[in-house]
Amino acid sequence: MMKKSKNNQKIAPTQSEAVRAIYIDFEGFTDRLPSFMGLQIDENFQQIVFDDSLTIAAQAKGLQIAAFAHCMESMIATSTRENRLIAAYSEHELRVIQKYAGLNISDRYLDARKVAKSWFRKCRADHHSPGTGLKDFLRFINYERGAYLGERKSTKRIRAVATMLASKGSYSGLTTTVKAQWTKVLEHNKIDVQGMKSLMSMACKELQLSKEA
Repeated sequence: MMKKSKNNQKIAPTQSEAVRAIYIDFEGFTDRLPSFMGLQIDENFQQIVFDDSLTIAAQAKGLQIAAFAHCMESMIATSTRENRLIAAYSEHELRVIQKYAGLNISDRYLDARKVAKSWFRKCRADHHSPGTGLKDFLRFINYERGAYLGERKSTKRIRAVATMLASKGSYSGLTTTVKAQWTKVLEHNKIDVQGMKSLMSMACKELQLSKEA
């Protein structure tokens, strides 16, 4: 049976539970509905756009467009039906789902940052701390992230795409630079989601082995 923290969140998943979890990452602006999300279930990765101002850009990449609350309800239904945790890095996604969809998923939520910090403290104490950000841990486990993506500037890139779409009215009207910004923010999101799953699989395996030793 998985242990729970005081706020009822999952904190000690087995490797199997980590591998089967639904991994999510929201992209967008503070105090606004997320612009889009990356979602991974088993080997299936998809990105879903919620912001109407990005509809044209979403269509250009063949991405799904959905209402946020409906998407969250569907995801939670899958989580419940298939007994899967919902994992994200920090409590941000938990709070956003509560705020904009009115849904409390704390009983199924896995805070990957808490698990990563616990793993490093218990299993990698002989190493220098990599930091506590997802990018820090992914760098530590040598998860590949192309330098061409540059420093993370998701909101700046999303704003540039939405602003130019509003004035041009078509994806073909975007400059090469702005199209590249859209591609990069999508790629960055995908790396974060899939990298987080790899990190949790490794961390939870080592934590499980340390308990059994």
